[in-house]
Amino acid sequence: MKNKSGVKRMNTLIKLELQRLNALYNQKFLSCKSPSNMWKLLKEITGGKQMLNDISVDVNMLNESFICIPANVMIPNSNSVNNDCFSCFNTNDVLKCLQSLKPTQSLGPDGVPAVILKECADILCSPLTDIFNESFSKSIIPESWKNIKIVPVPKSTSGPNVKFRPISITSPFLKVMERLILLNLDPSLKPFNDPNQFAYKHSRSTLDAAVVLHHSIVSSLDKGAKYVRCAFLDYTSAFDSVPRSLLLSKLAATQAESWTNKWLHSYFSERKQYTVYNGKSSTTSLTLAGVPQGAVLSPFLFSFFLHDLPHFDVATFVKYADDLSVSMPVNSQSDCSKLNSFLSEISQWSSSNGLKLNPSKCQVVNFTFRRKCDLQQLVSSHGPTLIDDTEVENTSYVKYLGLSFSTDLSWSSHILLVTRKMFRLTFYIRKFRQSGINQSLLSQFVNSCILPILLYCSPLVFPGLLKKDFASLRRALKAVSRASGLSLNQLVNTIVDRHIMSCKKLANTILSDPKHPLYTHLSPCISSGRTRSSYRRLYARTTKYKNSTIPYLAQLLCDEKSVRYDTINLLRHSNK
Repeated sequence: MKNKSGVKRMNTLIKLELQRLNALYNQKFLSCKSPSNMWKLLKEITGGKQMLNDISVDVNMLNESFICIPANVMIPNSNSVNNDCFSCFNTNDVLKCLQSLKPTQSLGPDGVPAVILKECADILCSPLTDIFNESFSKSIIPESWKNIKIVPVPKSTSGPNVKFRPISITSPFLKVMERLILLNLDPSLKPFNDPNQFAYKHSRSTLDAAVVLHHSIVSSLDKGAKYVRCAFLDYTSAFDSVPRSLLLSKLAATQAESWTNKWLHSYFSERKQYTVYNGKSSTTSLTLAGVPQGAVLSPFLFSFFLHDLPHFDVATFVKYADDLSVSMPVNSQSDCSKLNSFLSEISQWSSSNGLKLNPSKCQVVNFTFRRKCDLQQLVSSHGPTLIDDTEVENTSYVKYLGLSFSTDLSWSSHILLVTRKMFRLTFYIRKFRQSGINQSLLSQFVNSCILPILLYCSPLVFPGLLKKDFASLRRALKAVSRASGLSLNQLVNTIVDRHIMSCKKLANTILSDPKHPLYTHLSPCISSGRTRSSYRRLYARTTKYKNSTIPYLAQLLCDEKSVRYDTINLLRHSNK
């Protein structure tokens, strides 16, 4: 009897200790001040893949591979005669830029933590204002601030030949100066703002770019085009290949103040870089071309550099940084010839501007509402797509901006990729439950890591989903529900709420900006007469156009309750 009571007492003590340890374990996550620290702890639990530190890499060779030799380009003479004087920045400007620094930013080549500048901004802003103004007025930048530390990030974690993307880490002092330069450059270069460039802009995203491309295709087909041919162009190391002298020449031809050009000349001159990988550092090398990926100014300067890329009225041009697409409705062989001549002009512009277009990596997709056999006959009769006499590969689908575009304009292939990712992530949920993580953290993981995969570009994808696509999503959601303990209804309601919110945000972005490429397409839904609703539905000739983003947004604005009900029904009862 004594042994039995002793065993019971021991079991009770063990259970109490396990409860205490579980509570401490959960508290460890809940006490994490930053989400990144919490995700690091979660990664330790799941045994997630680490960076490819076990791969043997010669850092000196890697560093040299990141340096591009500038192309020989003609530099046009600048007609700008702007002898303006430098106007000093004040301490408030510097203070705002110091406070905008990210405290978690990696150490730059000068070893100064950004968090110190951010936390001591009130004290440092006055002396730094004097130093920065002196640098701007004399166009001199300290050499230690111009050095670049390259951290290579693997583009993929599988395969024998791992390719790396160079991420530049610079001095936090230089980052502050770049932000100050942007305050001066942005107003001067607004006339050169390209409405077809969607990257690095306020109220623009990959969603806007993808919707513009998709709408141009489905609206052309709805109007009777036989098919739409779309070329997806690929540049080799676009950011790293920009000829700096040509970039400065383009800036000099604008209304930008001359002192900014002089300072940028110093900014690009004598810039050295070294690569750090797996604890090893390479020797320093002089950079001769390009705008550093990761620098504050680089996105702005790269977008400006592409502003004079040729545009064509009969074709739709969509740019997201260096991801370019050119689409055009095709009804005859002459239309294909026009597209080929457009692509040749783009290739010639690229060569004369020091950028290398790679025809072997470019892709062409022919979009249509017709049957596959009819499309093949049309495409073969109209001839191939050529760039500088090189035939571009025809494919049935392409991955663009994180989406899978299919030739029949369905989203089935995209949903297949999405559901595969969701099923893979249920493994992590089971791991978390085994380790004793509480329900609130599991819910946070599902909402932060799984649902965004499903909801990415949902205003574009959801309207065109077939019943079988909703059935696939429902199966994946049921797997997530079983693994996490969250009810299916709860997941569906969260998804629909976030989807509707994303749609309303997109509609508001379009209708509040007359310069948005989709404004003229969505604005007709605004009712001009005395009606019950402020909005009206848009006419669609074909079902696929009706089930595309712009008509869907108009329908949502007219009757949100009905759209919400239909989406919930399809996700909950997609098999009916």
